[in-house]
Amino acid sequence: MRASNIENRCRHSGRRDLLTLITAFFVLLSSAAFAGDNSDSSTVKVQSEISSAREGRDWIEKMSSAMQNLTYSGTFVYIHDREVESMRIFHSRMNGVEHERLVSLNGEAREIIRNADSVVCIWPGTKSVIVSKSQPRTPFPKFDPEQLSELESLYRFSSIGRARVAGRQAEVIDITPLDSYRYGYRLWVDLENFLLLRSAMSDSSGDLVEQVMFTEVRFPESMPLEVFSASTKGREHKWMADNESGNGSAMTLDLAPVTGIPGILEMVLPDGFAQVSDKVTPVAGTDFAVRRLMYSDGLASLSVFIVDARDESAGGILHGASSMGAVHAYGIMRDNWHATVVGEVPLATVKMLGESILLATQ
Repeated sequence: MRASNIENRCRHSGRRDLLTLITAFFVLLSSAAFAGDNSDSSTVKVQSEISSAREGRDWIEKMSSAMQNLTYSGTFVYIHDREVESMRIFHSRMNGVEHERLVSLNGEAREIIRNADSVVCIWPGTKSVIVSKSQPRTPFPKFDPEQLSELESLYRFSSIGRARVAGRQAEVIDITPLDSYRYGYRLWVDLENFLLLRSAMSDSSGDLVEQVMFTEVRFPESMPLEVFSASTKGREHKWMADNESGNGSAMTLDLAPVTGIPGILEMVLPDGFAQVSDKVTPVAGTDFAVRRLMYSDGLASLSVFIVDARDESAGGILHGASSMGAVHAYGIMRDNWHATVVGEVPLATVKMLGESILLATQ
């Protein structure tokens, strides 16, 4: 073989080796670059999620304050169980006292008036009025601003964009539960006044459970106190107090041994739920009492009602499950006592609680 041929082959071989090294080096650099890009992308994504969560929480704080302190009136629809209810609302805070009046516009006529810590429910059709100190469930979700930081271990908050509700611009906030024991929420918060304009509640499958939406809302500077008076004087109505005892105040846990209604010895609670009250209360118009224990995670709430099943005046009692919109109930017998778990949580949650209850019977 000629020396020139060997030299040419060596030269070509060297070029191929050099080209291979350059190609490999380029691939390594490219891989490193892409890895760096993915790392940067992941970091940006995490930072974006943190920023969105912080922004979502800020909106919730502003919304909670607005719903307690704003003066507003409007009409909203409440959609649940394939039914649509239309209601008129008036709200204001005067001299540090919160006032609210709800009037139904379709279906059974009724009014709910809330002033300070008292609530008056009026049914003109049956000419009945119930006065209570307990706060009724409202269509709009309520948040305790002091518990928002604790809620972040149970729900994921995120700001996802903007939309229009009742002709007004709103920020859209998602609240996603981190387990299947609670509902998720999507909230539309007014950009200008931070009022909650729309709320949609969904289960773990993403199916809509219920929603509330303003169709018209106004923000006057003030409202006369007469706005928060009942449309009927109620002289011909039957008045009842659902939580009054003989001395005009609700009985507390200290009277439980007198009534003999047992408390809860054991019950499985989802993470985050804590007991917030325990009361034994006479039921208006009957000669029996009911013990009510309330639990909350700061957003969702649960109640357990315990009555003597042998008391005929207690009326019909629930066995098994029942539902109305987002509210589910589950009733179960324990010896001679009946316990009913009621809450704005999925049915599986109240069933789990009900079946796990052990009463402190003597």
